Amino acid sequence: MHYTIAQDSRIGGRRINQDRAAWRATEDAVLMVVADGLGGHLQGEVAAQLAIDSVTGHFLSEAKTRLDDPARFLALTLDRAHQSIVRYAAECRIPPHAAPRTTCIVCVVQDGRASWAHAGDSRLYLIHGQSRGPARAAQTRDHSFVQRMIDEGSISQAEAASHPMRHRIFSCLGGDVAPQIEVSPGIALQHGDLIALCSDGAWSPLGDTLVAELGRAPVTTTVPHLLDAAEHAAGPGADNLTLIAMHWQAGDAGIRR
Repeated sequence: MHYTIAQDSRIGGRRINQDRAAWRATEDAVLMVVADGLGGHLQGEVAAQLAIDSVTGHFLSEAKTRLDDPARFLALTLDRAHQSIVRYAAECRIPPHAAPRTTCIVCVVQDGRASWAHAGDSRLYLIHGQSRGPARAAQTRDHSFVQRMIDEGSISQAEAASHPMRHRIFSCLGGDVAPQIEVSPGIALQHGDLIALCSDGAWSPLGDTLVAELGRAPVTTTVPHLLDAAEHAAGPGADNLTLIAMHWQAGDAGIRR
């Protein structure tokens, strides 16, 4: 496998950074994960870190050096992460209404295919065709109330950007309600493809600019540049911002980080 990965995270205008991100790799598989702790609940940063630790730990124990079934792994690993947060809350005697919660987006690349799963409104973008200008091949659908309203046709994408419920989600890891975990069927990667995982603090201020800008420079340059732009666009009240991106290249030339 030949790829480049870059990641960055910012605190924005918040008191603490409740976002977490990580990636792990074996000879045959790569995992990327972003978790965004929910600020309206206690210890969102703990929930996000527990999710990261659970997902990466499960990957390293299962991928020796490849996963037998990436889709099954994704569904199982997010459920395990949810259960780890629930156990933590019970051990700390945190009441269910205040228990730690987090969104989570996880992607596995193996055999030249990308598969992913998510709960909440942290997003994945898969972008084809960089040589001809960016073409969005896939994007996760937010588990949010405004996305439901968009799907129903009651509001437009433009109205959703400023809707008062735009940060309300109906699926997450942690809490007393089982998460809705959505698993992708997997997509074959093309040479030059880009995969980006990000928290809502990164995608919300930028909109389609994020996709348009991702392929303009190496990800090692683009990732911090885009977070600078998102933080500036959001202003003093900027949310935590996190972005991890992979540039995929066909062949066996090795790994660049």
